[in-house]
Amino acid sequence: MLIALIFSCAGVVWADAAIADRIRALSLQLEQAPQNQALYLQRSLAYVENNQMELALADIRAAETVGDPVEAAFAHGVVLYQTGDYASARPYFDRYLQAYPRNRSTLEYRARLLRDTGQSRQALADYETLIALSDSLDPGYYLSTARLMAALPDRGVDEALALLDARVAQRGPLTPLQRYAIELERNRGNFQGAIDRMAGMDQRLRATPQWQVEVAALLLQAGRPGEALPYLTVAQEQLQSGRTPVRSGLSPGWGGYDASRPVLDSEDRCDGDAGHVGDSAWGG
Repeated sequence: MLIALIFSCAGVVWADAAIADRIRALSLQLEQAPQNQALYLQRSLAYVENNQMELALADIRAAETVGDPVEAAFAHGVVLYQTGDYASARPYFDRYLQAYPRNRSTLEYRARLLRDTGQSRQALADYETLIALSDSLDPGYYLSTARLMAALPDRGVDEALALLDARVAQRGPLTPLQRYAIELERNRGNFQGAIDRMAGMDQRLRATPQWQVEVAALLLQAGRPGEALPYLTVAQEQLQSGRTPVRSGLSPGWGGYDASRPVLDSEDRCDGDAGHVGDSAWGG
């Protein structure tokens, strides 16, 4: 599992070094050890971080020549993914996962690739594998999984809500997951269910005028205007008095969370960013 170890260690050894310095240092080492596959793969990572994809690909091809090509398959797939060549990237991820089926980094990339190319059922399988492998995933993984579940007729909204609810029960209030659960309830016309979920949100959010207005909107959609009026009154009073504990970033994501971000971004790590290739993206 050479590539995973290399990339996870690279992020530690050179965490504070400039990319150009890393590339120069690795190039000097390769002059002394031109058959060292690990060095080629480390330098390919530096090139990827520096957005020098052609040079990264050249190093990966060299690594495939001097060592086991399987060890370079994940890196090869990432470079192709980064350049938008999803069709060519997929076989490399498949090949690496055949050798290392529990490698999280490769599963993350392949899950996103499958999701973004419309292969929802296969993407969901990879996301569910990721969740089974680790209990420390960021909320974006659960959000992506729930979205895929909700869109598949044989899985559906109830199963998506069960996944979200289970994670919130484990970790306490998780605004991105709760917001999506509220959206699902509202979209299927279960306004009372959405209102109940609003009541379970973090206390700081419930103290904002935005929360008051959204509850009022749900009550209006449920045909209960009389119950909506007090919430609107409180929101108006808060805005007039300046009593807004959380003033920005709450709408539509509540708390600055952007649900459109793609899994490898620190998050994802709320739903990941293909451009991020730090140690957490490459390690296993």
